[in-house]
Amino acid sequence: MIKIEENVSLSAYNTFGIDAKARYFCSINSEDQLLELLETPEYKNMPHLILGGGSNILFTKDYEGLVIKVNLKGIEIKSRTANTISVNAKSGEVWHEFVMYCVHEQWGGIENLSLIPGTMGAAPIQNIGAYGVEIKDVVECVEGIDLQTGKRKTLTNAECYFGYRESIFKHELKENFLFQVLL
Repeated sequence: MIKIEENVSLSAYNTFGIDAKARYFCSINSEDQLLELLETPEYKNMPHLILGGGSNILFTKDYEGLVIKVNLKGIEIKSRTANTISVNAKSGEVWHEFVMYCVHEQWGGIENLSLIPGTMGAAPIQNIGAYGVEIKDVVECVEGIDLQTGKRKTLTNAECYFGYRESIFKHELKENFLFQVLL
């Protein structure tokens, strides 16, 4: 069951430690909780902010809506051949920890993207990149929940419209898609 709290300090949820308050706050730990949240009056009637690692936000005042902290965790091997591996990672996974997991497993391809702050869920939004590698170079598809309909949706790499620090998730699907990434 989803728990929605009132007047919650956001200082622990942003890297600047700003003590702004959320009028409403909830943590999402499962897809079922997300679907339940989509039916609540707080979600339907209030502005909402999806929060991952809190490294790309600066609160300057209290947030008069619903802050949704994404804690969806899990890394799953989808397929493996002699030369490739496909891995599905949920949106709440810490990006750097995911890179270190891949390095530890000796899976090459994203090691240049270590030390980038944030979560897996933010990586495709920004099309993160460093040292000649971008997430678009390794994303097979993005799977997730359409936050307007509650329906599952899959977007191929091409359908994500990746560009330099750009994606469909910054425009048409801004704050309307919560996902996991298949690399």
